[in-house]
Amino acid sequence: MRDKLLALKKSKKGISENYITSIIIGLVLVVVLFLVLADLVPQAQTAGDTLNSSGVPLGSLFASNGVIFVVIMAGVLIVVIYAFLKFKKKR
Repeated sequence: MRDKLLALKKSKKGISENYITSIIIGLVLVVVLFLVLADLVPQAQTAGDTLNSSGVPLGSLFASNGVIFVVIMAGVLIVVIYAFLKFKKKR
């Protein structure tokens, strides 16, 4: 058994420890990012609704059904996907 493990280690066909560590750190960061967004976006939407009801010009863009929050969420999703694609190319 030990000979097979040594042969696998020398052949470099296994997954490296750095690769596994990078994947785990990436997944944890994505989870933390989405938890932070899940906490902050509703507060920002409430502030946008308040801004909209005050009569500020273009305040409807910041309302909870406005386009700004869709753009923010799409931007975050694009950045996360780009980061994982960049990581895959780097490997």
